[in-house]
Amino acid sequence: MKAVMYGAGNIGRGFIAQRLYLSGYHTTFVDVNTEVVDAINEAGKYPIYVTRGTEYVPEWVENVDAINGRDEQRVIDAIAEADIVATALGVPVLPFVAHIIAKAILKRKEANRPLNILICENMIGSNEYLHGLVEPHIPDEAKAFFEENVGFVCVSVGRTVPPTPEEFKQKYPLAVCAEPYSELPADAMGFRPVGCELPPIKELVAFSPFAFFIERKLLVHNMGHALMAYMAYQKGYQYIFEAATDGEIKYILTRALLESARALAKRHGASTDDAMQFVEDLMVRFENKLLVDSLDRVGRDPKRKLCPTDRLVGAFNTVREQGGIPAHIAVGIAAGYLFDLESDAGAVEISTYAKENGIERALEKYSGLTDPADVAMIKTFYDMFLAKAPFAAFVETLASMKNTH
Repeated sequence: MKAVMYGAGNIGRGFIAQRLYLSGYHTTFVDVNTEVVDAINEAGKYPIYVTRGTEYVPEWVENVDAINGRDEQRVIDAIAEADIVATALGVPVLPFVAHIIAKAILKRKEANRPLNILICENMIGSNEYLHGLVEPHIPDEAKAFFEENVGFVCVSVGRTVPPTPEEFKQKYPLAVCAEPYSELPADAMGFRPVGCELPPIKELVAFSPFAFFIERKLLVHNMGHALMAYMAYQKGYQYIFEAATDGEIKYILTRALLESARALAKRHGASTDDAMQFVEDLMVRFENKLLVDSLDRVGRDPKRKLCPTDRLVGAFNTVREQGGIPAHIAVGIAAGYLFDLESDAGAVEISTYAKENGIERALEKYSGLTDPADVAMIKTFYDMFLAKAPFAAFVETLASMKNTH
């Protein structure tokens, strides 16, 4: 069996390709990083250092090669011959590859070969988004084949793949570090043709309806990650595990996770007990000291992460929609507007705008929040961070906000 992995970054190498290798696929990576492409072709394998307990355990991924993404014809040919395709490129890159995917689909049409694309991107509605990018490149006479035989399948990527320790990269330049978590939830309704057999991929689990799993990843997992990063930045920490083991941050984090998980379970009619179990498991995963995940990486790009539909504000709005009080999530949003990392242009932009124009105008401009009660809640914590209020003041304020019924 043949697979194409579009993107040879941390998720592509550190998670998806491993699932494919363990399932018996030969995987061809597609990437524009010439050094990575050459290294894959030269070595034909690489290790993933999986954190198990207090040690790193190397697990090898073999049966791989790579193609330079700029060689469009080779990419088209590889996709045309593949049994499964996956993307882990980052949402901003997808528009630049849509025409290539379309050409490969047209080549598959000639052989009447369906195609399923696992979209391993951190975006709600990634299936509709990529479909919308590819569809304009499909001529009218091929539209029926395209709609009936090409599956755009949402996948929820839950494994954390942080930067790899230098000692491992020096020994194996392609090495990746990852946590053990390896479940790969996918949207059962996305596969084509309708009713087809699912691809034989280890730990791929198909669900329907799938919205709950996508939102759980973004609005619980990613929300918690970002909240920790922004609060830890205020304390001068460097790494996520430091935040996860700080009692004050953990107090806010735990309650923020519960606020969002409960609201999501209510919205989708999902099991509250399962949602709570996910939160418990997530807390343990966040505390993994071997995942040396930096605040720079996790917190980067708050301009996107504080937008109306993304992790923090998206979770805040969901809790409001379900009748809850997202006070602990509001703490994370307030801290996000103070994340002024110099190397991050977006962070400097929004933090400076908030300081110069007021947090109220910043919330409207970047987060789409205008409701007076919502703005007042977040402003309260923003001002408390600026005043370096003691943690006890945060607890007291949070309690007063929660005790409104």
